[in-house]
Parts: sequence; C-alpha cells; structure tokens
Amino acid sequence: VGVWNQIGVDEELGLAYLPVQAPSSDFYGGLPPGNHPFPERPLATAPQPRQPHAPPNRDHYRQLQDDKGDPLLNRAVSQTYPPGSTFKVITTAAALSTGGLSPDSRIPSPRELTLPQTSKTLKNFGGESCGDGKTSTLSDAFRISCNTAFGQIGLDLGKDKLRTQAQAFGLNDDSLQLAGRVATSVFPTNLSPPQEAQSAIGQYDVRVTPLQMALVAAGIAHGGDIMRPYLVRELQAPDLSRLDATQPQVYRRNAVSPQVAAQITAMMELVVSSGTGTNAQISAVRVAGKTGTAQHAVGEAPHAWFIGFAPANDPKVAVAVVVEDGGSAGSEATGGRIAAPIAR
Repeated sequence: VGVWNQIGVDEELGLAYLPVQAPSSDFYGGLPPGNHPFPERPLATAPQPRQPHAPPNRDHYRQLQDDKGDPLLNRAVSQTYPPGSTFKVITTAAALSTGGLSPDSRIPSPRELTLPQTSKTLKNFGGESCGDGKTSTLSDAFRISCNTAFGQIGLDLGKDKLRTQAQAFGLNDDSLQLAGRVATSVFPTNLSPPQEAQSAIGQYDVRVTPLQMALVAAGIAHGGDIMRPYLVRELQAPDLSRLDATQPQVYRRNAVSPQVAAQITAMMELVVSSGTGTNAQISAVRVAGKTGTAQHAVGEAPHAWFIGFAPANDPKVAVAVVVEDGGSAGSEATGGRIAAPIAR
C-alpha cells in the first residue's frame, strides 16, 4: 500500500499506472490512510503494483486468495472495526455542541462506572483512576482517555444526540464512494442505557472504516467541514498534459462549528504533547491526535488505533491508523504504543 495524488495512463497498453510511495516495512495487517484535510492536495491509499505491466500470475493470485490474512482486502475502505477511544472525538463533539459542556467543565470520572439496569461496571484501562478518582475536566479526561468519564457523558447525552453527531461526521451513510463502494460505518440504533455508555467509548456495535476516522480527523482539522474523499487529483496523457481533474466537493458541512473544532484541536494536541499519544510527537511540529484500543472479541487481542492531523496550527495531512489485533504486541497493544508511531 502507499500514497499517491495523481494517476498516469498508458494508452498503448490500455492500463493505468499508479506512482506510489513505498510503504513502511510492517503495517501489521493495518493500513494508515492519509487524506489531506484541504481539497487542493488529496492523499489516499491503494494497493502497490509490483509489476504493473507484467501478465498476471494465476498461481500467485490463488495463493493470495487463500491467504488467511486476506491481503487482497482493501482494509482502508472495505473493512469496519470498533473505533475504541478514537470515537471519543465524536462524543466530545456532541458534548461541546449540544451537551452544555466546555473543555474546562468538571465531569464525573469514577474508578468504575455502574451501568444502569445491570450489575456490570465500566472500568478504565488497567483499572486506573482519572483525575482525583471522582471528577476531572473534560479536557483532561480526553487527554488520558478516561472511559468512565466518557461513559457517563454518553448516558447524559443519550442515544439520539450521540447518533446525530456521529451521522454529522458520516456514519450510517451508505452512499460514500471511493473508486467503488465504501463499507458503511455504523452507529447503532435502539440503544439501551448501558449500550449508550459503551457506544460513547467506541465499543458495543459501533463500527467504522479507517477512511471514516480519517475523515473525522480531517473534519476537525478543516474547521468542521469534511471534504468528499477522492483518489485521483488529475488524469494525465503520456505527454503529461492534463486530460481531466477532480473538482473538490464538500461531503459534510458543519459536522461541528469552527469554535468546537478549535476546542477539540486543542484537546487533541494535549493528547500528543502529554497524554496517551506522546509516541506521535514530531520534532518542531504540532501534532493533534487521539488514541484508541478497541476490544472486539472475547480472548482476542485489541485493535490499536490512532487518528490525527498535522501541523495542528496549519493542517496539511490527516491520518487514521488501525493495527489489527495489536500486531506483534498482541494483548499488550495500545493505540498509543503501537499505532501512534506508525502515524508519525
């Protein structure tokens, strides 16, 4: 996989060739799709053709089809995952936009949150406390990714406000295309209160593509507007003259207000400067990000996530990284440990 921003055409051979950058040595089966948050320089993901002019090797293709790792699946657009704590960007957007909170609002952050109508509790990663074990500010709960605080926010907001905000970012939209259909990212309906709390931290039945979460990051970077993603900036003839060019379009306008986007940007910067995402730091560059560690099956290692953009004060690139089953770290994986360095 790699990144490109234009496609060439060889009319004599009747095929397209993709000038792509070589990938890093190990993506652990994950895929970091980058897309420029502004329309003039889109980036995207694609399979990297090793020999674009060579005839296909049917035996090799069958081996790829039979590979349990499913290497022919474009995970960036065709696979959905629980987003884990990266979804807290959306929950925070709802809390700031419709929940009456500010980054400095003090919110409950107990060591354990008792889920309504059950005897079950929601805990923080590693059983840790947030703040003083009773309350913390919204900004600090976001910085350290406090599950109990965001579970309570989900309960306070309720399913309708959470779903409305998620759909403002593009979830539950089955019309998105990117050189073919994009798998639908889903925020579930008919949630019970315990499911509201779990959904607010990106668990239960919330499912997203990596592309969707790149769009969430890009929307915050772009002041609340999300541009429609596309793969091809322009089509060139053999003499490099322009045959066609893509006209940028807004995909979601005002997913959040510019003020809320600025507040979330500042909170995402704190995640990278002093929170769970310090491994995404880049020297002399302000990076905004959010980590996630997503449980997805009993007994399976979690998926590791990171979404973000940089420079935070003049965004050029938005990115989403998901490492399936924690890669080589397995059950010890976290988004900050495994996914954040890939984004960097």
